[in-house]
Amino acid sequence: MPLRNRETEAHKMVAIQGETVELRIPYDPKYIIVARLVAGGVGARAGLNIDDIDELKVAVSEACTNAIEHAANDTGTGPGPAVIVLRFTPRDDELQVEVEDYGAGFDLDQIKQPALNEPSIEGGLGLFLIHQLTDEVDIQSAPGSGTKVIMTKRRTR
Repeated sequence: MPLRNRETEAHKMVAIQGETVELRIPYDPKYIIVARLVAGGVGARAGLNIDDIDELKVAVSEACTNAIEHAANDTGTGPGPAVIVLRFTPRDDELQVEVEDYGAGFDLDQIKQPALNEPSIEGGLGLFLIHQLTDEVDIQSAPGSGTKVIMTKRRTR
């Protein structure tokens, strides 16, 4: 029996569509490390290199930190459970990560967009980093509906 080419075998694994890994963590900073570990593992599965994975782990950490800081106190008014839900969906040469909280949400028009050339240490640095470290970012929120941050990280060549 001939030996299989590892690169070809790995590409077959990455090409599988529709696999989503879901993780639920409490609003507690000590669980961010779990989110980082899962991001690293699924990122490797999606074919991201070490640098891509490191950047993704920081972006995931920032999104979770924002949820903990801004939604944890609102869980009594939010539409769902008192957890942060992360969904990792690998696709060909990229990984999409959703970080969703069930806090009170906010009006997106009221959020101050970070200046990309002058991030503020008073707030917005997390969003600045998420935008800098991922290839696409979509933030979905409205008062009473929680918040979802959808990040896509593509494999660099």
